[in-house]
Amino acid sequence: MGKLLAAIVAAAMVPLSAACVIEGSASVGAGGAMAVSGPPPAPMEEMRPPPPPQPATWVAGYWHWTGMQYTWIPGHWEAAAPGREWRAPRYSMHEGQYFYEPGGWVGPPR
Repeated sequence: MGKLLAAIVAAAMVPLSAACVIEGSASVGAGGAMAVSGPPPAPMEEMRPPPPPQPATWVAGYWHWTGMQYTWIPGHWEAAAPGREWRAPRYSMHEGQYFYEPGGWVGPPR
C-alpha cells in the first residue's frame, strides 16, 4: 500500500493547475498554516474506488500547497492506524490574508 500511495502522490505532484503564487516570503501561522496569495481551486470530482481488503481509511482528494502553487492530491485509501484520524487540509482567511494548513494524521503515534 505504501508504494501505491507514493506513486499516487508522485503523479499528483505534476502540476495540474497553477492556482496561486506565494507573495514574498512565506509566513507560517499557528498549526503550521502558511500564508498564500489566494484560496485553492474548487475540489475535483472523484469516484471512490472499493475499499481494499485490509482495514483502511479513505483520504478524500484535496489541493496541497507546494510552496509555489496548489497541486491536486487524488483521493486514496490508506492503511488504518488504530487511534489515529486523518485531518483534511484547512484553507482559511484571516485579516485579508489567505492561509493553508496541511492535513495529516492526528492521534497517538504509531
